[in-house]
Amino acid sequence: INKYFSQFYKISDSANKLNTLLFEFKSSKYPMNLKLEIRKEIKNIETEQVIAYSKYSNIQVLLRVPTLDAMMSEKIDAFLERKEIRDIFDIEFLYKKGIELKESPEKLIKILDGIKLFKKNDYKVKLCQWVGLVFYKLVALINFFLIF
Repeated sequence: INKYFSQFYKISDSANKLNTLLFEFKSSKYPMNLKLEIRKEIKNIETEQVIAYSKYSNIQVLLRVPTLDAMMSEKIDAFLERKEIRDIFDIEFLYKKGIELKESPEKLIKILDGIKLFKKNDYKVKLCQWVGLVFYKLVALINFFLIF
């Protein structure tokens, strides 16, 4: 992959990580970098075709990507596995876009327990105020499930 892409772009980073292959490309034609992570594990998840575009180019590309529901599920699993606050940010972003939390009450409780482990500094350094909103939404969802 490095050999092929280096014909067209400057590769500013590449790594063969535990779960992913990582590449970062730069081009003199565009002001932004492109970071590409390819997951090594093959998963059978729901996908859809979308058009990718950029304000820096008039080229549009048709891509097959995970659906937003599948992305929500993957982000929740990622958070439960690695307990990173950035996953909660992504979960909240998707939630604000109208993607429902379809997890079981037990899984929602695990998410809430994981959020409770964050320290005050995690909020300041990594995310600022975002996680607080997710925390209260999860509490409301859990209370809803416990009532019914």
